[in-house]
Amino acid sequence: MDPRVMGPEQWNQVSVALTHMFLFVGLAINTALAFLLGHGVIPSLVSNSYTPQSVLTIRRVLYPIAGISLVLALFALSRAISVMVAFLQQFFPRFAI
Repeated sequence: MDPRVMGPEQWNQVSVALTHMFLFVGLAINTALAFLLGHGVIPSLVSNSYTPQSVLTIRRVLYPIAGISLVLALFALSRAISVMVAFLQQFFPRFAI
């Protein structure tokens, strides 16, 4: 496979893919932290009487945040993969998936 010279259009595709990958990483970290906090840390603190029972209402907010972040992270990952496949098909003309 002989690669072609990258033009501005291909560099733009690489930039878009990298942006979506950075978004994916940030959203994945947000998903993990929100789920860990809502499912592990807060109930543990309440059961050990370190915090009052009213803190459990925060879990109602953290679970939807984790779910929405997960959906957005998966969307960002799928978008990055699709942009990179399109880039590879332009950069390596005989590249086929």
